[in-house]
This record gives sequence, C-alpha cells and structure tokens, in this order.
Amino acid sequence: MSTLKVVAAWVGGTIVVAGVCFGGYEGYWVLAGHNADHASHVIRQSYGNQQTLRDRLTADLSTFTNVNVQVQKNPSPALKAQRLAILNMVCNDAEGITGDPLPSDQAQFVSVNCLLGQANPSSLYVQTGN
Repeated sequence: MSTLKVVAAWVGGTIVVAGVCFGGYEGYWVLAGHNADHASHVIRQSYGNQQTLRDRLTADLSTFTNVNVQVQKNPSPALKAQRLAILNMVCNDAEGITGDPLPSDQAQFVSVNCLLGQANPSSLYVQTGN
C-alpha cells in the first residue's frame, strides 16, 4: 500500500473514531437531560406532590380569607399587597394541580381570580385593590 493510502486510512479512521466519541458524548447529555425532565415530571405528578399542593392551596385560601377580612376593616396598602401575594401563591399552587378536580368552591375562586398561575389582572382583588 502506498504511503498516501495509509495516511488517508489513518485520517479517515481518526475522523470516524472522533465522530463516534463526540456523538456519544452529545448523546449522553441529550439523554441525561431527557431523563432529568422525565423524573421531574414524574415527581410533579406524584400523589404526594399533588396532595401537598392541594393542602397548601387550602391553607393559602384560608389565609387569603383572613387577610381579606383584615383588609375590609383596615384597607392599608401593606395588607392589600399581602393579600395579592397570597393570591399569587394560591394561583401558582392551583396551576400545578392535575388529576382530580378541585372542590367546587376552590375551583370557582381559582377560575375567577387566577390566570396561568398568577393573579388574573381582571380579578376584583387586582383591579380595585379592594
């Protein structure tokens, strides 16, 4: 075999090996990312996580109601800001709940006051600050 053919075969083999190594490296990270996304999805959908979100939603709605009563008695900007922050927590929790529907009173509150995990700009509590 001529020297040129040997060099060409060696260069070609090196390129193939480098391509396999690079492809394997990139493939590893693609699969690792996919597995992490899948594991995160499974955790978010797990019974324990869903129950935690539902419990937290119930507690936050109770806190919201209590702060709302305080706002009615003393409509200070600080209390209104606290109520809005709690409303955003309620909306965020509700956005993550899947599976069984919320109880009707909670579902109605969320549908009126939340939009995509945040307080709905058209909510009475956002619009008027009452």
